[in-house]
Amino acid sequence: MNPVSPWTLRALQLFSAAAISLVVAVQLGLHNPFWAAMPVWVVVQPYREDLLVRAVLRVAGTVLGAALGWSALKLLPDTSTRILVLALAIGIGTAATYWIGTVYSYGVLLAAITVAVVLVPAMNSTVDAVALALDRIGCTLIGVVAVTAITFPFTPHRGGPPLPRHPPAMRLVVLHGMIAGTTALVGGVLALLVGGPAGVAAALSLCIFSLIIGSSRNPEPILTYMPPGAAIGVLAALAYRGVDMMLPDLAGLALILAMPFMAAGAALRSHPRSALLGLDANMCFLLAAEAGTAAHGFDAHLQGGVALVVSAFLLAALFRRIGVLQMRDE
Repeated sequence: MNPVSPWTLRALQLFSAAAISLVVAVQLGLHNPFWAAMPVWVVVQPYREDLLVRAVLRVAGTVLGAALGWSALKLLPDTSTRILVLALAIGIGTAATYWIGTVYSYGVLLAAITVAVVLVPAMNSTVDAVALALDRIGCTLIGVVAVTAITFPFTPHRGGPPLPRHPPAMRLVVLHGMIAGTTALVGGVLALLVGGPAGVAAALSLCIFSLIIGSSRNPEPILTYMPPGAAIGVLAALAYRGVDMMLPDLAGLALILAMPFMAAGAALRSHPRSALLGLDANMCFLLAAEAGTAAHGFDAHLQGGVALVVSAFLLAALFRRIGVLQMRDE
């Protein structure tokens, strides 16, 4: 009898963690339960030490970002000022994450992402800032606990010290922060002017993608896999919503239908050859599908999904162009 391959075991672990997170968040009545499955795909690490660091920083960064976003919504009633705060948060978060350049930068990254998640949906609508911030924190706790508890026993020790940190040139730190901050500023304006699912999805995508790309010391793998991963995730999300809308409106059906998609995503994320593609595909599926929740109408999911994919391809092209100019400058 052939033994089960390591990546198959990892896929089972990730699927179990994602499924449990989503089910718990739905049962607790959280408004965005799909957020709970997101930490599963990124907190998991090859080594136990990094897994624990990421788990702690994911929670700490989320709490800090939620507090900052809530404060901006409560203290700054003017939308234009909120957009400036959004741009500053993404710009500073990108620069700081790029400057740190180790696993310890993850908390800063999550704080900046959470500011965007709290602020962007409020650009052209009335939202309960406290409820949104607490929802984000609650989902994060659920996902982090699930993925840590399930994968920790199967994750090996590193067996040596982590790689040494190499501080980058300060001009590159500033450049990356300015590019991401400017992109977030454009995203905030889009959310305000365009509005609706397309405006919100485009703004969130521009903020989060520019932050992730701009904060990476080696963005080439991200630029390669992010656009097709986003496309795969959105196509899966539209298929999920299409099937959901064709079937009777039964309680719990949206949650049950999400399971095979997350199982496929776990397989992609676990295999060494498709891990990076699977990461982007899973995150974009959860965002575009809003898995486990009631649908907002197929057109809304289509608009948001298209905006997400277009943003991914545009930012990949933009950062590739910037990379060429940077190499010439050096």
